Amino acid sequence: MNNKWTWLREYMQKNNISQGDVAEALKWQKTRISELLGGKRDFPVNKVFPAAKFFNLDLEEFTKYNSGLSKEIPSLDGRQPQQKENGNLEPIDIVTPVENSSNITFHKIGQQLITESILKKITLSYPDNIKILTAHGDSMMPTINDNDLIWVDTSIKFAAGDGLYLFAINQELFIKRLQIDSFNQTATLLSDNPLYPPINITKPTKISTYGKVIAVTKIYR
Repeated sequence: MNNKWTWLREYMQKNNISQGDVAEALKWQKTRISELLGGKRDFPVNKVFPAAKFFNLDLEEFTKYNSGLSKEIPSLDGRQPQQKENGNLEPIDIVTPVENSSNITFHKIGQQLITESILKKITLSYPDNIKILTAHGDSMMPTINDNDLIWVDTSIKFAAGDGLYLFAINQELFIKRLQIDSFNQTATLLSDNPLYPPINITKPTKISTYGKVIAVTKIYR
């Protein structure tokens, strides 16, 4: 199914506009904005005018497009879209994993504030996608030590290319590097600590990816 709001998502990324910015400006829930950007809803009538004003879009064209009367993407009214200053803070959820019967979810236990400009140096993903977890164990030393804070982009559900990923096997979370043998259709989970042997996986489809590690906050004691 085509997503009529793909252009708006790209427009927001290009102009450094977060879902939090839109939620604050329109006094609308962030979940609703996420659903809209995902193509699951349109702007309700009472949000059309403030949305056109916030994004600096032509109101008439925007109204027709939102209601389905036009397929032409609305044009700008000549001004730059409203933006927050780079010094404003974005809240990133600090979470702990919770094991359920069928999958693993994350329970929010706090928040870490980070400036928008610094976050964009780490990732271009939406702040809502980033979760901070506490690492346990020494299998990924010296890259990640016990009790370090790992920043995970949970929007990444497939391990591709180099990097560290958050995997789950039999309802247990691991931070590992993934090496895939396409010829034999097998995979190997690698630890950075040489004391830990590789974990061979005969059925890679059984591995669940919960995100990619994008940053590590080192804890020194």
